[in-house]
Amino acid sequence: MAPRADRTLYHRAGPPLIRATTYPRDLRLPDAPDLSGAPEDAVEQGNRWLRHVWRDERLRGAVQHASPVLFEQVGRVVAGHTMDARRIRRLVRSLGSYVLRWRGRATPFGLFAGVAEVKAGTQTRVRWGDGHRTIARAGADWLERAVDRLEQQPRLLHLLPVIANATAFVRDDRLVIPGLPSSQRPREIAPQEVSIRHTPPVRAAMAAAQVPLLFRELLDALVAEYPNVPREQTRFLLAALVAQNFLITSLRAPMSEPDALAYLCTHLDKYGAEELPETADIVSELRETHRGLECHRQSPSEVGSVVDTVLDAGITLPENVFREAEAAAAALIRLSPYPYGYPRWKDFHSRFRERYGPGAVIPVVEVVSDAGLGLPADYLGSAHTSARPALTERDRYLLALAQEAALSGRTEVVLTDSMVDEIALGEPQEVLAPSRVELAFQLHAPSAGAVDRGDFRLLVTSAPRPGSSMAGRFAHLLSASARSGLAESYTFPAEPGTVTAQLSFPPRQRRTANAVRTSRLLPVIIPLAEHHVPGGDVIGLHDLALTADARHLRLLQLSTGRYVEPRVTHALEAAVLTPALARFLAEAPTGRCAVYQAFDWGAASSLPFLPRLRRGRTVLAAARWRLSTDSLPGPGAPNSAWVKALSTWRERLGAPTEVVMCSAEMRLPLNLDRPLDREVLRARLERTSTVELREGPSPDSNGWLGRAHEILVPFHHTAADPPLKTERPSTPVTPSEQGKLPGFSDVVHAQIHGHPARQDTILLRHLPDLVNEWPELHYWWFERHHDLTHPDRDQHLALYFRLRSERGYGDAVTRIGAWAATLRSHGLVPHFQLATYHPQTGRYGHGTAMSAAERLFAADSAAALAQAAYTAQAGTPGEVVTVAGMYDLATSYTPNAREAVEWLVDHLPHEAPKLDRVVRDQALHLADPDKSREALQALPTGQEVLRAWQHRRTALSDYRARLASQRDPEPVLRSLLHLHHTRALGADPQREQLTHHLVRAAAQRDLARKTTR
Repeated sequence: MAPRADRTLYHRAGPPLIRATTYPRDLRLPDAPDLSGAPEDAVEQGNRWLRHVWRDERLRGAVQHASPVLFEQVGRVVAGHTMDARRIRRLVRSLGSYVLRWRGRATPFGLFAGVAEVKAGTQTRVRWGDGHRTIARAGADWLERAVDRLEQQPRLLHLLPVIANATAFVRDDRLVIPGLPSSQRPREIAPQEVSIRHTPPVRAAMAAAQVPLLFRELLDALVAEYPNVPREQTRFLLAALVAQNFLITSLRAPMSEPDALAYLCTHLDKYGAEELPETADIVSELRETHRGLECHRQSPSEVGSVVDTVLDAGITLPENVFREAEAAAAALIRLSPYPYGYPRWKDFHSRFRERYGPGAVIPVVEVVSDAGLGLPADYLGSAHTSARPALTERDRYLLALAQEAALSGRTEVVLTDSMVDEIALGEPQEVLAPSRVELAFQLHAPSAGAVDRGDFRLLVTSAPRPGSSMAGRFAHLLSASARSGLAESYTFPAEPGTVTAQLSFPPRQRRTANAVRTSRLLPVIIPLAEHHVPGGDVIGLHDLALTADARHLRLLQLSTGRYVEPRVTHALEAAVLTPALARFLAEAPTGRCAVYQAFDWGAASSLPFLPRLRRGRTVLAAARWRLSTDSLPGPGAPNSAWVKALSTWRERLGAPTEVVMCSAEMRLPLNLDRPLDREVLRARLERTSTVELREGPSPDSNGWLGRAHEILVPFHHTAADPPLKTERPSTPVTPSEQGKLPGFSDVVHAQIHGHPARQDTILLRHLPDLVNEWPELHYWWFERHHDLTHPDRDQHLALYFRLRSERGYGDAVTRIGAWAATLRSHGLVPHFQLATYHPQTGRYGHGTAMSAAERLFAADSAAALAQAAYTAQAGTPGEVVTVAGMYDLATSYTPNAREAVEWLVDHLPHEAPKLDRVVRDQALHLADPDKSREALQALPTGQEVLRAWQHRRTALSDYRARLASQRDPEPVLRSLLHLHHTRALGADPQREQLTHHLVRAAAQRDLARKTTR
């Protein structure tokens, strides 16, 4: 039976691309010999093989571009230079690895593999030629060293525009920026940060350079401001700021310039650098190099050139291939281990809402600072680390699935609809999917006709994270129409009215800049640590703020109020090579979306064997084996013993002959029956101790094309799901200084820790002893706190005491401490602590609105306690009177009764949880305005409830009026209902779902009554 069609989440957006090897069909290179024998035999056989394969001009050209050092060493051997057996073995292994790569790896790399556009049609068509086109660019290392030399020339530096590094910030007495990678050591990772003393001259220089100005103009300005400082000393200071990247000159091409050398030559011409004696030779060399690269006359070893290949190919694939890929992308969302985002983003979202409140608009630079929330857990430089993941039902199911396959000797598991439901976490209607994703896959079919008949398999090879892109790196190689289509694919936002902007930044490792440099694909850009002229097409870092609602984190442009979705147009590794701030901006808008990635086996990932996982015609995960050095003899063991142990391991675990060796980002097809391939595997194992071996393609898998390949398709969300009803936040920025620190505040925030079951006792029996006869107390309120992102952490009562003056803070703390000591002596609490009070002005308004909100909190707290007392006396479930209290709150907050019930029906969740019918009937009865008064007046505690509700109505009216002068008051009602629930029953999502359902049911009943009248 065919599997159920996965929900159509995505449609193809932009041109599909194919990445394929250029290995010539007529090239027949012999396999490398076994060189494990006697040294003299190894030298003889190795030399013979090197001379034979080196005759092919195409191999020589490809190796020359990929590794000029290897090209030169093999050339010396072929020319008759003598080398010992150890070096010959190493040369054969290195050159043989390149041959293996050329035959079987599709990742574009120099002349070995390239890229071409793919068209969609009615049937498969393949045209493959030999006229591949190459485009060469100067390597990042060589170019950065050239720019360093130019910036060290004082006369030229005086002519250059400079701009302050926008990522600079002040911590204590230091000015800090992310570290810059060394141009002299391109493989080194940049330091996390560098800093200098934030002296007055430095402060003045950075302030003046917020917009571009000439270096000499900046020097003149500082000399005028500090006339007692010698001019040369000031010049030296500014030159040092340039050298350390605090000031950035216009010679440094943004990463959105695909040809940095052409950019540099243009700017040098603009400033007349060739006319300066000290720079004339450098400029001449740069121009000659640029001409040489354009004509392919430049030696790769001289400038570390980067060569991209455009394939001479015309490929058309039928739509059923792309529909299968769309279903695969949807399946990866459905099967995601994190349907609501990574735990670090759930935690960050929770902390943002707790600290600032939903709707608060906080500048990004403040949010990620040490005085704000800092960076999410596990980010570079973050003070937070993610907790070790708990074993989920998904993990248990997949562990059992993998073990059953291993025990039964099966290498494939076909996912049925019921199996997908077992693996999937979260409810499909609640899961947010990223607005744009990409999918890379191999198309396996013996012939083009088989593809047309639907007799094919897709093997998912990569699903890049939504905060990145595998496609953008090749934009400059595409036709104008394809480049335009690719650019358009980045413009599909999650919500209408959102601007998508290209995020441009330098990587933390110099050599990776070659793969990060892409074309400018979007009209709006967000530059980080780059030289850009401010304008309408540039969103500066300090113009970006973060806001949040119940389900989203969003970036907001302060100057326009528009939501912003940054797009990274390359696939730079995120955790180490991407600067933390760039990673934050790229990931924040999708932080609470389902994590889109290649299929994750979860806890089963560490098993020695995992079966192939297939759904329909798509292989979501290839069968794979983990091989470690523990299973094989050590480095000093004879080759024969090592080969025998490998054979035993293969037989025991059922590993095939054709595999793909995976280690970090490296993928290399191997045949484990060939000596060279085994040698390559052994060498890799000795470096990494563990490798992953995935099943390789069958001999006819690539028959339709005739070569190893990978197809890359961008998708955009179909937007089939209705968007969540969210309110755009207020544009005033919530000041970070609003937190009221203990000892310097007229609000005491005390956290009473202990068992949550004792909270009602503390509130009803003991809290009156504290608040009664306290002249300095203006009013008070409480909240029950439970961090649902970390359910294992202590729950506590948050008590807030608004004093008449800050001067009473010390006495208030003494009074609270004595009261807490009494609670402890009664065995109710272990301890209490003081905390900073953060008014959530983003959620509840500022100024007089926030003051009115606090008075409402106090009235709502009194109502919640009155309801708790009534529940105890009446012997009814707590949900009954809580539903009535929430209904009264909602209908009292909205001036028009009909609008109130319509709002409840429209905005509260529609899902119906399981509930006790008796509880339902009691709740709906008490929530009936005509019947609640009669029912509540029957008990003294019920009369207190009615009085508390009346007092709360007054506070609601005052608060709504004050908030309405600032913004629409309707969206805050959801927060007020949530707060009342937590005050009455605690932070329990399941109970809150129940009370929301009952409140909505009461609203539906009353709406029906109003309609029939």
